[in-house]
Formats: sequence, structure tokens, C-alpha cells
Amino acid sequence: MIAINMDVDTGLTCGALTHAALYMDCATGAAWTFKPPADPDIRAIVIAELYRHTTNGLPIWKLRAIGQGWADGLDGLARAHGVNVE
Repeated sequence: MIAINMDVDTGLTCGALTHAALYMDCATGAAWTFKPPADPDIRAIVIAELYRHTTNGLPIWKLRAIGQGWADGLDGLARAHGVNVE
């Protein structure tokens, strides 16, 4: 996963991501761009997920845009992925 966690101690939120973008170029010539939402209510966000997939018995890499955010920051992101935060 490719994630962003804003520094909540300084008051930063994903609203500051006005010029953020993830670019990916492939060997095939294909290109992919994802711009995360600039949402001032979000403090942590998963931008994308890179994973291996098998097609016709051959492993290939895939990239999926996610854009899921959490208002409670890194704690919320961690809990969503099974991490117990105390």
C-alpha cells in the first residue's frame, strides 16, 4: 500500500494535498495518474495498492487506486488493516 499520514500535531490535513499526484509509467507504454482528494477532514489516506496477481498461470503486478481516507489519521488507517491501536 502507498499511504500518506499527515502531521496532526501541526494541524496538517489532506486538504494540503492540492498538488499531490502519483504517476506510474509501464514498460508497455501505458501511463497511470491518480490525484488524491484534497479533503481537509482527512488526516491519513491510502493512495494506491500494488499487488501480485496470477493470469494464465503467470504472476503479474497490478496497481489499484484506492483513495480511502480516515479523519482520525494513522490510528484509523491502522485499525482498518487489523492493527490494534491503544
